[in-house]
Amino acid sequence: MQPPFSCVPPTFRQIEKAIAPARLSRYIGTVDGDKNLALRLYIWNIRLCEALYLPTQFCEVSLRNAIHNAVSGKHGQNWYERGSFRCTLPRRLADELQAVINSEKAVYGAHMTVNHIISGLTFGFWLHLLTKTYEGVFWPDYFSCSFPGKPAHIGRQAVYDMADRFRVHRNRIAHHKPVFDQSPNSEYANMLQLISWICPETRWLVRSLATVNQVINARPKV
Repeated sequence: MQPPFSCVPPTFRQIEKAIAPARLSRYIGTVDGDKNLALRLYIWNIRLCEALYLPTQFCEVSLRNAIHNAVSGKHGQNWYERGSFRCTLPRRLADELQAVINSEKAVYGAHMTVNHIISGLTFGFWLHLLTKTYEGVFWPDYFSCSFPGKPAHIGRQAVYDMADRFRVHRNRIAHHKPVFDQSPNSEYANMLQLISWICPETRWLVRSLATVNQVINARPKV
């Protein structure tokens, strides 16, 4: 459990100024105006984000690699150069892909590999490849190689919805927003479910290493 602490008013005012009153007000509103408890809650939210980072990283990397399996299965390992794939992308994502190719080539030259492209693209790029646009292109044909653990009755839309839900939660963590009141247990379970459909062994590893439940149980008390 997080040790309780209190700040004398001048100290609290300086801390509040540094992190912005508007940011702290979200927490003050949940603890009946107790500013010191709000600050403890703010710090606990940071620790909760820290605990969620490990499963978030595994989920994002696993998802983009899983989707890549479908793309490479359809278009080959140099899919990023193929017009048959690139013509399916909206302009902004086609531009993103070309920008990543250019930047990675500038760094790695002839040693550039598809792995540099995979990691260089945004998560939004990969998520787009789960949309309805690719129904009948990648899905459901490539579910067996991308999400081998997925139950047969779960379709593309359900996978997309879960992945998009993960994206929203991931972005909250990345932008230091509150997650303590965004059902962190449920979001953690969503990540574990997605990972399990890709690789049960990776889910086992994440569950073994993650401290999400312990941090949730350490919520500051009055």
